[in-house]
Amino acid sequence: MQKHIEDMRKADYASTCNVFRTAYKIGKHGRPFTDMPIDVQLQVLNGVKMGRVLHSNNSCANILDHIAAEMKKKVVNDIVMNERKLCVLIDESTTISGKSVLVVCLRSAISSENPDTIFFELIELQGTTAKDITEALLGCLHNNGFDPHYLQEHLLAFACDGASVMLGRKAGVAAQLCSKFPYLFVWHCSNHTLELAVCDVLKEVGGINHFKIFLDQLYSLYHASPKNQRELTESAHNVGQRLLVIGRVLSVRWVASSERTVKAVWENYQALQVHFTNAAADTSRDSRERAKYKGLNDVLTTVSFVVNLGIMYDALTELSDLSRMLQRRDMTLDQADRQLDRQIRVFESMVSTPGPYTQTAIEAEKEKIFRNVCLHENQRVIKINHGQFFRSLAENVKCRMTPTTSLHVSKTSSEKTDSHLLSDIKVLQSDSWPASLDIQYGDAAVRRLCQRFRVGERESVLGFREYKDLKASKT
Repeated sequence: MQKHIEDMRKADYASTCNVFRTAYKIGKHGRPFTDMPIDVQLQVLNGVKMGRVLHSNNSCANILDHIAAEMKKKVVNDIVMNERKLCVLIDESTTISGKSVLVVCLRSAISSENPDTIFFELIELQGTTAKDITEALLGCLHNNGFDPHYLQEHLLAFACDGASVMLGRKAGVAAQLCSKFPYLFVWHCSNHTLELAVCDVLKEVGGINHFKIFLDQLYSLYHASPKNQRELTESAHNVGQRLLVIGRVLSVRWVASSERTVKAVWENYQALQVHFTNAAADTSRDSRERAKYKGLNDVLTTVSFVVNLGIMYDALTELSDLSRMLQRRDMTLDQADRQLDRQIRVFESMVSTPGPYTQTAIEAEKEKIFRNVCLHENQRVIKINHGQFFRSLAENVKCRMTPTTSLHVSKTSSEKTDSHLLSDIKVLQSDSWPASLDIQYGDAAVRRLCQRFRVGERESVLGFREYKDLKASKT
């Protein structure tokens, strides 16, 4: 009898594991919970024992909640038990139903030496003030096992976007967290900062807004009308081009999406001109619609537009590459600073030395022909000042993309330490060392970093000296 009961328990356990694996697959691949009954039926037909219960979509939701809670508990225990350093990343969002929520992510070395960024929790906010967000964030951390004492010793950094509620000088979320954790390092998302720098350029340089408005017209023309999209596809096929998708440019999305739009217009320039010409001469359209296509064609075939297109293509190609580099998970602060410094020098160089697409557009301006399309002058289409544009881009990126905490954050006791942070980190890079290296070179910087990140000072200094000797012996 006892053996029979034990066999029944093992069979129930095995079927329950099968059900849990099925639910986990649905959650991991983002499938709807209603897939659960269908997946269970499929596995039963394949001979898998799935038991008689826990087959509904509600059961799937409950199972995934349980799995998520256990996984979160395991992650937190690993971080706390091993006393790992912790960074918090948050972003405010809104659900489809209009509720304000807070997305919380953690970055830490979880079960490995290399840090990972993981989604931690989605919190429904009772209010959207800085106080409400701060209380919700700290409550989330405390409820999941991060007590105040642990956070004081191991919470290193806080990252967010540039909203005033997050980075307000006096009462922002960052300022309130800094008052509780004096050594907290606050970081304004680099990609958000890059977008702000681009917005500053839009305000300073004339002609960019006109270019943006025209490309938005193209997006509206083809995005809202399958007929226009089909006609453009036929035009591209007739001229032997592969049609690329035209989206919005310099909108709320990252600059990489703007680069794809400008590339689409550049590559499909001839197809657009053919479509506009044919539509303007199509007698089946009314006079108003034909006049609209004629006006679009007049702007598209101007010398100024082609030059602007080349300038924007060069700029957005560089900005897109920079944006993607900054989004890399393994990007470090020192690497980001070097990349930004290099990119600023590229923009400064492009003030006097045009990029490849700008050079092509300048040659087209001289020959009055671009991609087999004749061009004409039109004073109403404002030409972007090439030198002013790239000079403004270099200055605004240099001004916005600072290596220390955002200027919006209220001043804390760690202000002086933060001002030396990047220079102290550079001491760890052997390629920045002087030719004649003193044995105590960089010891003061290492001590400041140890104090900043609350790690063992003496062990770090001794290890750094050993690292210098090891590097010196190899040269």
